[in-house]
Amino acid sequence: MAKKLKVYQTSIGFCDLAVAAPSMKAAAQAWGSDPDIFKRGFAKQTEDPKVVEVAKATPGVVLRRPVGSRVLFSVKGGPPRVPDVGQLATHDRVQLPPVRKKVHAKSVEEAELNAAAALEKEKKREALDRAKAEAECEREKRQRERVIAKAFERARSRHEDAVNSIRQRREELDKEEANEDERWERAQQAHDTSMNEAKA
Repeated sequence: MAKKLKVYQTSIGFCDLAVAAPSMKAAAQAWGSDPDIFKRGFAKQTEDPKVVEVAKATPGVVLRRPVGSRVLFSVKGGPPRVPDVGQLATHDRVQLPPVRKKVHAKSVEEAELNAAAALEKEKKREALDRAKAEAECEREKRQRERVIAKAFERARSRHEDAVNSIRQRREELDKEEANEDERWERAQQAHDTSMNEAKA
């Protein structure tokens, strides 16, 4: 049976991330993070119905939205849009973090690949569990069949023994009946002889 999915949430870079996974470990793998992220308080399970609904619609897929916002999570959600470079002052342009943005995009891509790998691993484990369960059912079925066959064989043997005993007793009774007929015939002959001698 498949594990019940739970929805977990964290923040990485400029994005809030959410994913529907069977465990904290699977969620951390999907984000490309260490499972200790939950122990350190940087990630948690969420019961927000809107987040749960959209995450469970695409299990194992990392969803994101701009960090700290209340917009809905989505596959294409990303960091907040910054003004065009031409609209910024010189000192503002120097502070733009293009490298960090590229690193974040790469980490999100890796997180999605990890989520897909974790989901595939979970599917393989479930298939293995089903195969084991089916093999166990088959083994129990063969065991029941052997028990039934042995019970039937014992019953058949008892029946044959009973029939043979009845036949043996019938043969003995037939023999006793024949002996009794012979004895009675001799007794009649003796009686007739005695009567004839008495009349003579």
